[in-house]
Amino acid sequence: MRLGWSRLATPLILILVAMLGMGAAVSAQDASPAAGEAQLYNGMTVEEIGAVTADEEYKLLAVVKTLSNEYWQVMEQGYQAAAAEKGVTIDVLSVATEQDTEQQLNQLQTALGQGYDAVMVSPITPNNLIPALIQASEQGLPIINVDEKIDPQAAEEAGVKITSVIASDNRDAGARAAQYLIENVPDGGKVAIIEGKAGNQSGLDRKEGFQEAIEAAGNFEIVASQPADWDGPKALDATSNILQANPDLVGIYAANDTMALGAVEAVRAAGKLDQVTILGTDAIPAALAAVQAGDLEGTVAQFPAEEARIATSLAILALQGNPVEGFIPAPIELITAENVGTMMEESGTPTA
Repeated sequence: MRLGWSRLATPLILILVAMLGMGAAVSAQDASPAAGEAQLYNGMTVEEIGAVTADEEYKLLAVVKTLSNEYWQVMEQGYQAAAAEKGVTIDVLSVATEQDTEQQLNQLQTALGQGYDAVMVSPITPNNLIPALIQASEQGLPIINVDEKIDPQAAEEAGVKITSVIASDNRDAGARAAQYLIENVPDGGKVAIIEGKAGNQSGLDRKEGFQEAIEAAGNFEIVASQPADWDGPKALDATSNILQANPDLVGIYAANDTMALGAVEAVRAAGKLDQVTILGTDAIPAALAAVQAGDLEGTVAQFPAEEARIATSLAILALQGNPVEGFIPAPIELITAENVGTMMEESGTPTA
């Protein structure tokens, strides 16, 4: 898996550079590049940032959510690949579930006494790591926020200095799923949203992006929007209940693939796979296989290994006295039956 996701680095950077050149990104700088030009961040393109290597063996700490989710497994592999590529040491912390907010905080607080040079963090909620990040800021450590955003207002009020943020546009991810439904279910109908964990900003952004786009179409009705805590069995139960109340449902958007796969099982059990179009988010290997099999209609791919690679470069740049401050958008892409084969080949996911 690690080698497969590493092979994505060059094409993903090219995708991102193209997106930025078209003005799709919001820059931390005030520059407004002309069409076809790559956005610059502290004078560097994203491709140049991703290629940065270390001038000494820095000791870096990465905090992800849970390795029980394939998305974070891939990010962990991305960190390990980045460490080898860039000549640094990276230790990766994770917790058992995405409910373990206190444990994630305790892990980080303990680790900050072990002499790390910089930290890269993906908090479970926007605020749960703030107490530890106060400690990191007091130690003068660069803090790179990866994928799941820290609440910027809460961080500022606590005196936490976030050096860089590398994350996907989650509202866009939800909107892309909605656009697929609009184009492929032209008659419209009843749809449902399976949300992530209540209070989680990524899940909220995906939900709102989907909701705004699908409602703008005018011929869809959102009949249910329920949290399932990023959990497959909870999503299965939620979907089963939604289907019982709405047997004529035509579409489901799940805020991550683990929940999308749970929704697939519920729809399969109800004998409605031909009726209900299901879309997820993250493009984890199991979801790609489900897209290829025709059970899952699509998934909005986010590229956690590449996020980890860029985050590592951002930490190195900060330690070298050349920090890239502000927000850098990570690439996303809708994966359907049309391009899933290519995606699986590039990611090293076995095809069947």
